[in-house]
Amino acid sequence: RERVNYVNASIEAKERGIRVIETRDASMRDYSGSIHLSATGSMGKHSVTGALLNDGEIHITSIDDFPINVPPTHYMLFTLHRDMPGIIGKIGSQLGSFNVNIASMQVGRKIVRGDAVMVLSLDDPLPEGVLTEIMKVPGIRDAHTVTL
Repeated sequence: RERVNYVNASIEAKERGIRVIETRDASMRDYSGSIHLSATGSMGKHSVTGALLNDGEIHITSIDDFPINVPPTHYMLFTLHRDMPGIIGKIGSQLGSFNVNIASMQVGRKIVRGDAVMVLSLDDPLPEGVLTEIMKVPGIRDAHTVTL
């Protein structure tokens, strides 16, 4: 199978059952382009939006409609949690106890004390067992790692 590229992306998407909707929005002056992906499966519906900034940098700009602004990195940790005092510190302490260093952090929320999404860029992959411990933190609803 041929590698997916800019020229054949729409054909490949159609063959794989992926619906592509292309729109143009002149109000998005800070972006050269953006992409919104949504998927529905056994774990529900999820979406992510990314943008190519005018300076050529790529950013994740929303996750499940939570506003966020973070460049993707090699090792990332994503959490969905209650927006409440102490939860970010508890996650940081959990990571520190496993000698995991946080390179950057971004939190997005829709309302005060509602749900929030946190994206952590990490220097190294998560060691075995860290995700299990993070899921035990009160207020954490979900946590996933991504390696790019």
